[in-house]
Amino acid sequence: MASKEATVLIVDVNPSMRTKKEEGGKTNHQRAHEALFQILHSKIIPGRKTDQVALLLVGTEESDNILAEGEQYQHIKAYSFEEDEAALFRQPDLELLKYVERGTEEGTANGDVIDAIILGLHMLEQHCRKLKYEKKIYVFTDAENPVDTEGSDAVAEKVKELGVTFNLIGYDFDDPDHGIKHEHKSDVKAINEEFLRGFTERAEGNIFSGDEASELLERLRSKSVKPVTVFRGPLTLGDPESHPAESLEIPVWVYNKTAEMKLPSAKKWSALAEAISEGERNGATYGAVEMQRTYKPALGDADLQKDQNGQDKSISKDDLVRAYRYGKSLVPFSSEDEEAMKLRTSKGMSILGFVKQSEIPRHHLMSNVLAVVPEPGNTRAAQAFYTLIAALDEKQNAALVRYVRVNDANPKLGVLVPARKGWGWWAQIPFAEDLRPYSFAPLDYLLAEDTSSSNSTLAVSTLSPSNDTQSHTDSPASSNKKKHKLDARQVPADEAMRRMDAFIDAMDLTDAVEDEDGHKREAFRPKDVFNPGWQRLYQCIAYRAIHPDSAELPPVNPQIMACIEPLPDVVEKAKLAAEKLKDAFKITRVEKQKGSGKRAWAARSANRIDAEEVLNRPDNGPAEKRIKVEEPMPENLTDLTTRNVEKVSTVDPIGDFNAMVGRRDIDLVTKAVEQMCDVIVKLVTESFGDQLYDKATNCLVVLRKVSAENDESDQFNNWLRGLKHLLSVGESVRHAPFWRRVVDQQISLITKDEAGDSNVTREEADAFLRAEEEPSAAISRGDEDEVEEEDLLDMMD
Repeated sequence: MASKEATVLIVDVNPSMRTKKEEGGKTNHQRAHEALFQILHSKIIPGRKTDQVALLLVGTEESDNILAEGEQYQHIKAYSFEEDEAALFRQPDLELLKYVERGTEEGTANGDVIDAIILGLHMLEQHCRKLKYEKKIYVFTDAENPVDTEGSDAVAEKVKELGVTFNLIGYDFDDPDHGIKHEHKSDVKAINEEFLRGFTERAEGNIFSGDEASELLERLRSKSVKPVTVFRGPLTLGDPESHPAESLEIPVWVYNKTAEMKLPSAKKWSALAEAISEGERNGATYGAVEMQRTYKPALGDADLQKDQNGQDKSISKDDLVRAYRYGKSLVPFSSEDEEAMKLRTSKGMSILGFVKQSEIPRHHLMSNVLAVVPEPGNTRAAQAFYTLIAALDEKQNAALVRYVRVNDANPKLGVLVPARKGWGWWAQIPFAEDLRPYSFAPLDYLLAEDTSSSNSTLAVSTLSPSNDTQSHTDSPASSNKKKHKLDARQVPADEAMRRMDAFIDAMDLTDAVEDEDGHKREAFRPKDVFNPGWQRLYQCIAYRAIHPDSAELPPVNPQIMACIEPLPDVVEKAKLAAEKLKDAFKITRVEKQKGSGKRAWAARSANRIDAEEVLNRPDNGPAEKRIKVEEPMPENLTDLTTRNVEKVSTVDPIGDFNAMVGRRDIDLVTKAVEQMCDVIVKLVTESFGDQLYDKATNCLVVLRKVSAENDESDQFNNWLRGLKHLLSVGESVRHAPFWRRVVDQQISLITKDEAGDSNVTREEADAFLRAEEEPSAAISRGDEDEVEEEDLLDMMD
């Protein structure tokens, strides 16, 4: 299918099209516009920008087209799009649909349909040029007006030369295939009809009667989707990098074979925008509603909610950290930790092994199906892939394939099954951890019991708990044996089973309908069934667009109801079997109790019990219970969410550090600074490569800022000097790249300009980053007096 489509719609609006053929019936003008509406509607709904149309009206009083000059191409009007009046083709829009729904124009002159066809071919040639387009022409006419047949053979050849699909919809045309012949035709119509039939045959086009066109266009249609690859990469068997001679690598392309058809999400529309005048409305942003997310401190603490100027305080998203719920606790998980623990994967499809197709449970196929084909144009890839698929088909095997769509994506496990034409179908299957086996109570009482007469015997079938095998014993039925409460059978077990089988057979859709030749065929075949929700939605959208002030929705299309309603013949066939099945069981309708469900529970919970009332209630006996007095409930959200942190951890050091610094019940600033220093050293020295360097750098930036604001500059500066010594010439010199990162980001000593308790000048801070550490004598001699990480705290004194 071509990715681009250009369609010329030619509508005859001559006066003859508005003549009523029967009392109360529709005119050909109305029927043509209904068919035209269906064509445009089917193009507007998908919204493909590459699907463009042009509309030509034949028989108008004015002549408005690109070839109109002198006496040529008169009484033909081309529809002008509002956004670009000079455009030959445009994507169909709502205004064009409304124009057609109103009936376009009622022509008063005699236009030539052949002139309109020539004009349409010229427009297609000018617009499409040499580009790959799917070109179509639709002509709606009753052939009641004279046409110029001179040069028509050349026009028909031009249609074939340009690759145009020509469709003629003739109203009140004879239909020899169905034995339809219209009497009392005018001589002009008879001649024109014969000519147009011959022209269409020479152009290798299609002829439809008005009724056929309406029937075809009113049918439900599925959305046409251009095939797009979802993966292009290698399909490997073995390890091509380590063992290329013993491995197989096939370049493949992967397409979606099946996918869930999801309804489009609703958009928010601004009611305030309706008050804007038409002239001031911006077509791109008019009525659009965009979300702007802001983060604010928890409710309940007025000091945290206001900044120094008394304005509402907002929190930057960069200052937030993701947390995961573990029981009732929230465990913070920083982006650095998430990045360090992320599974690194490489794009590709890898064959892990092979399994018999019969051993794959059908219910384990849990995803859309992908079509796997060899890379187009690659002969070696095609030969290897088709050989692999043929081998799988011969052995009735499936390949167990690990699929990674892009680098660092989560791997998926699936099976590659051979299909016709040498393709492969891939479907995802669950990992072992994804399977949830559940145990249920056995239904032995239904298998064993029988409601037959008391002197009959029962075939008792029970499951052995040890080996899951069935044992059969014959025992006399006791008329005194109590029936199980869940056994609703009113007939013997065998009879109930037969009635159930008969009911299922009566609903069989395998040969439920007849085709045109009278042969039985399957009903509701997947290719014949359309998504009723999708069809109804767009039916309502089109109606609302044309009738914006209507409070009603259009009636449901009978074709949509046919997709969801059972077939009357099948219902009638199964009615007797359903009645017999109903009589076989004692079935009572269970009415839903009022006041049950989540809302009722929430309503009852809203009526809270006053604790004082319960505590002060006199003890009238053992039946009355006292509630347990617990700790006071938090008065606001801040009390509920605030953590009383007393230690900086490596999991969320920044969050713990800020929580300790922000404590109001106790001063923990100095303690927090000391612990943060320890955590940074631990992150750096225990980092595998540079995995934790980003996290340590972020901690260092926060530590410096808080130290400068809380008179902890001396402690920070002494510690930073020790950190430089440790990473430059100390025992952690292998982590020297972290110090180079500190230098690159200009994270230096706190100067007296930044904090009043510091005695470091700007020049000294700059020199601190430029200076190189000299190895100490103890370290150069390799003595045992090495610098320990724990000694950093001593260096700060």
